[in-house]
Formats: sequence, C-alpha cells, structure tokens
Amino acid sequence: MKKYIYMLNFLLMFLAFGFSVVKAQEAAEAKGKILFKESKCVSCHAIGTQGFVKKGKSSAPDLSSVGNILKPEFMMKYLMKEEKLNDLKHAISFKGNEEELKTLVDWLSTLKKEETKKESK
Repeated sequence: MKKYIYMLNFLLMFLAFGFSVVKAQEAAEAKGKILFKESKCVSCHAIGTQGFVKKGKSSAPDLSSVGNILKPEFMMKYLMKEEKLNDLKHAISFKGNEEELKTLVDWLSTLKKEETKKESK
C-alpha cells in the first residue's frame, strides 16, 4: 500500500511540475508578444499567424515564419544593428534592455511555418 502512495505522490509532483513549466512557457510567449506590440514592431511588420497586421506601408516582411529562417543569436544582433540581412541593417535599433531583447527574440524564434524551407542564418 505504501508503494502505491509513494507512486501516487510522485505522479502528482510530476504533473504539478509539468503544469508549472507549461505556464512559464506561456507567460514568456505572452511577454514576447506584448514586447512586439509595445515596441511598435507592428508599425512595419505583420505576423499573420499571431493576428498582427502592420499599420504602416512598409515593405518589411511578415514574420510568421522567422523562427525557420533566422537563428536567435543573429536576430539579437540584427535588431541591435550589429548584423546585416541582405546587405541591410535593421531600420530601427531595439530600444529595450537586454532581457527584453532576449524575451522578444525567444518569442520570435517560436514563430515557424512548416512550408518555409529557407536556410537559417
């Protein structure tokens, strides 16, 4: 009987831990999405898969599959104007702090579409 109680306790702890990890991931995604909006990225970029429609007349690409195309390290440098993409630097340097940049890039890295087959930079 004790063996079953221990197993039940272990199972409950495992489920509770898994639930907290999922909640933490959802919170991080929500923060990234909020940063995208608050940083006015949507002025130039759309993310159709997330319901973001660009507000300006920019020719900047839709970022729905940016996670398939660019690696996080490159994105961080590109957003800080330390790297070029197609011989161009990003139009605006990211104004937030390093933690906010990481949160934004982590979220952008999750944006993937299966049909995208370009190589990652």
